[in-house]
Amino acid sequence: MKREADLIVTNCRQLLTLQSPTTGPRRGKDLRDIGLVERGVLAASSGTIVAAGPSDWVMRDVLPTPGCTEIDAGGAVVIPGFVDCHTHAVFADYRLDEYEKRIQGVPYAEIAKAGGGIAKSVSDLRKTTQERLFALARERVSGCIRFGSTTIEIKSGYGLDLDNELKHLRVIKALSETVPARIVPTFLGAHSVPPEYAGRREEYIQLLIHEMIPRVAEEGLAEFIDVFSEVGVFEPAEAERILRAGMEAGLKARVHADELYDTSSAEMAVRVGAVSADHLKKISPRGISLMAESMVVGVLLPGSSFGLPSLEFAPAREMIDRGVAVAIATDFNPGSSPSESMPMMIAIACSHMRLTPAEAVAAATYNAAFVVSRESQVGSLERGKRADFLILDCEDYREIPYRFGTNPVKRVFIDGAEWLGGVPRV
Repeated sequence: MKREADLIVTNCRQLLTLQSPTTGPRRGKDLRDIGLVERGVLAASSGTIVAAGPSDWVMRDVLPTPGCTEIDAGGAVVIPGFVDCHTHAVFADYRLDEYEKRIQGVPYAEIAKAGGGIAKSVSDLRKTTQERLFALARERVSGCIRFGSTTIEIKSGYGLDLDNELKHLRVIKALSETVPARIVPTFLGAHSVPPEYAGRREEYIQLLIHEMIPRVAEEGLAEFIDVFSEVGVFEPAEAERILRAGMEAGLKARVHADELYDTSSAEMAVRVGAVSADHLKKISPRGISLMAESMVVGVLLPGSSFGLPSLEFAPAREMIDRGVAVAIATDFNPGSSPSESMPMMIAIACSHMRLTPAEAVAAATYNAAFVVSRESQVGSLERGKRADFLILDCEDYREIPYRFGTNPVKRVFIDGAEWLGGVPRV
């Protein structure tokens, strides 16, 4: 029996379906399997994909409904929408003065000691109204969509007290109710110890565990809890206590791990059963081995190293070759990675972390969907998933990293409707 379709995309020179016979994220050599179909066709009905594959069998199995929208891709590449699984996209101001200092060689630790870094973003957010934050964030999320992100995780963590963390999360919730992209909220109250708790870290941990986490969970403002587990921030044992409190409250755990030092935070992420461990520039060989044997996804954040600036990246090639499931995200934030461009992250991952273009695309779509627990909905173009896809301005998907610094995204579709800069086409 033929399946009805109210949207058909034809003349795709390359259709990257990312379809997989496996049930988990791709690892090792399987990460290069992007389900590439030459001259493919995509069909959808009511925003859900009904078929994607070679032209002959899709057109044979699909019945266009009256008024069906038919789109000629013009011999371009069609891929799933990017899943940006790690961002801090809600913030008040960029930290431009710090960028100048960093490129002149001033260490980040010195900048932070002088009141910069996360503390500066906390100060800025606390002074900004919820309405102003929302207006800024809506524009920034539009930028994310323009670069092809159709599912976007957003963390809090620039409030660092009960009222301002709630304000932060409420802005994220308002975005999820306003923009067409899927927004996934994460509570990052343990992003840093706020200035007013200097020398009283345990008191702040108690505030997180006994007041902030219960309130966030009670109001349903977050799906995940994240902790910055790092020297001088939260030690792994402290991070574990916070994560377990969040998990007991019904939140899923994620970890900022081993970014500046090898703190064994990747090992801790495995121990608590976290969904992901992110950054991982300083991950140890033991951490790689344990992650390879676990379901914890390693989220690579190439923009953070590039923007600091630094040429030190997570050992992605070793992680992939040893069986760690990896994803790619922007880490879009006001300091180290002020970029909403997933294509740029793919380019950096290929040039500086030695991923192949196929691996990078799979990490930015299929595997990233697992990090935000949306693998049954997005990340690949296959029957039953949402019709979130991109028509690129290129003839070969390898142009995404090759033509770095450009935006290859020509048209964005979310739930089968074209995004036109704010209002989806109905």
